[in-house]
Amino acid sequence: ICSLPIEAVVSTQSTGDYLTGWHTGSAIGSEAKALSMDYLDRLVWKEPVDYLAIVRHQHGIVDAVKVFQFKYWGLSMKERFQDMNPGRVIASEGGPIQVSVDKNAPNLEDDPIFSVDGDLALNWWGNYRASRIMITGGFTQGDLLTYHGLGNHMNCACHSGSSRDSNYRFEISNTQKCPYSSCSKPVVQGTDFASSSYFKTGPVYGNYALFVSLRADRFPEPGTELERLIETC
Repeated sequence: ICSLPIEAVVSTQSTGDYLTGWHTGSAIGSEAKALSMDYLDRLVWKEPVDYLAIVRHQHGIVDAVKVFQFKYWGLSMKERFQDMNPGRVIASEGGPIQVSVDKNAPNLEDDPIFSVDGDLALNWWGNYRASRIMITGGFTQGDLLTYHGLGNHMNCACHSGSSRDSNYRFEISNTQKCPYSSCSKPVVQGTDFASSSYFKTGPVYGNYALFVSLRADRFPEPGTELERLIETC
């Protein structure tokens, strides 16, 4: 018996900065390039989902995946990312229900998703810094003292989804100690950021994609070639 399909809803070298697409659900990119370019499926973004897979892949081949079951069932991704005020949502309990990493996967020591343990956190912000997706093992004291995540901004009115300075937008930061008071240039993956005056370019660890499902609680293992729509049986 096949479950409901697992569908890719966000995919790119990263996932867009904190203010792009997440809470508006605006379509980004095309299905044809869903796994290689910026992409957001506006229709799936509005559907209720109970499971989220964060997948890192190399040119469409999975090398690492974490699957989380949402603590609150029956909400769409759009509804979850509109919860910005007060935000700081711990969206799962008990950590991921699946962690699968290829034994030869590179760059795991400071990957923002796969180098830390813990639960899924959404819309996390403090001191004008914000990440749309973080793992709870990578921050302390309710702030971004250890700064990393997917979908980031370093100077936003984060609770309202607006920017205070668009030069501080960026997409993926690696795990690093980066206190607000002393860290002015965090290391980010690649060149997907607004201004080199505020960020340091680092290596790209792969493409990151988000796949969602209402019922499927397992994701294909590393080595699998991805498609935008995955049937699980």
